[in-house]
Amino acid sequence: MKIKFLARLGAWSIVMVFATAPALLAQSSYTLLDVGALPGGSTIVQKINLAGDAVGQSGKLYGVQTRAFVRTGGKLVNLGTLPGGDYSSAFDINHRTAVAGDSNTSTGIHAFLWDPVGGLQDLGTLPGDTGSRAFGISDSDRVVGYSSGPKGVTAFLWTKSTGITSLGTLPGGSESQAFGVNNPGAVVGASSTSSGDKHAFLWTSSGGMQDLGVLPGDMLSEAHRINNPGAVIGSSTGPNRTHAFLWTPDSGMKDLGTLGGDFSDALDLNNNGDVVGTSTSGGAGHAFHWSSSTGMHDLNTLIPSSSGVILTSALGINNAGLIVAIGVVTTDHSGPVDTDDTHVHAGQTHAFILTPQ
Repeated sequence: MKIKFLARLGAWSIVMVFATAPALLAQSSYTLLDVGALPGGSTIVQKINLAGDAVGQSGKLYGVQTRAFVRTGGKLVNLGTLPGGDYSSAFDINHRTAVAGDSNTSTGIHAFLWDPVGGLQDLGTLPGDTGSRAFGISDSDRVVGYSSGPKGVTAFLWTKSTGITSLGTLPGGSESQAFGVNNPGAVVGASSTSSGDKHAFLWTSSGGMQDLGVLPGDMLSEAHRINNPGAVIGSSTGPNRTHAFLWTPDSGMKDLGTLGGDFSDALDLNNNGDVVGTSTSGGAGHAFHWSSSTGMHDLNTLIPSSSGVILTSALGINNAGLIVAIGVVTTDHSGPVDTDDTHVHAGQTHAFILTPQ
């Protein structure tokens, strides 16, 4: 079975603050700050760095006039597009406020690196390919993503010294994507295998690509992020279910459970081991926070009940415990939120920063 890789948006992406213990974070309540929007009003926020700078994409509903942004100093900065483009998205940010993302051009979509000094830099593609996307960046500006063309989709690693290089696939596989990279240089993502199934991988320069497997009884998996100590998060899929997982070298793959439904997906973790993501609860997607000491909590139970907000997905968490999430502003809590419904339950997608109290 040949798998089809889908582009990930994560919607289903100095003041030193000392990190709080994970157990306290999960039990804390959070203040809620709407990060605002570029013209058009709909915003998806992807990741946040230790300084509290966040990145994502903002524009009109359904992706019209979407632009990558970085929120710094309390304001959204439009990152623009590569030459000839009319669309861009930002997926990750490092501690020096360098941003990884993608933009279309006059010929296709290309991965970019942005920083406040150099602006947008086109990272190009692997030889013979026509497009690329970038999803992760380390503090030394290593960028990972995938390059695509007539021969398929291949995970890449980009550095200033080597440019864009292929990470290959798992043995017997034909396609791969990279989603995260840590400061030591380890990369995680998903690759097809000899059976055609998609499996999460961990790549290192010394060991190459390692298959992380699946949860018991499952067939598919993908890894989304890796922290500096080497813990990996992602999702594993089997018959009639998808569950978030945490993988470590010592313990292997651990099922993080759900909020009560049959779906959960882990989208980010920090160096303390706190995990955030989305899970079904009561028929709708809800943002969650997980720690080893307290398990999984619905973040909607930890924000002010008077906020009028339903958080559907938490996409990023920094080492100080600040979380970035997306959700909808609604006054009707009688049924599941339909984020495509602009008249009844939901309107534009809003992005929020959650600060633990």
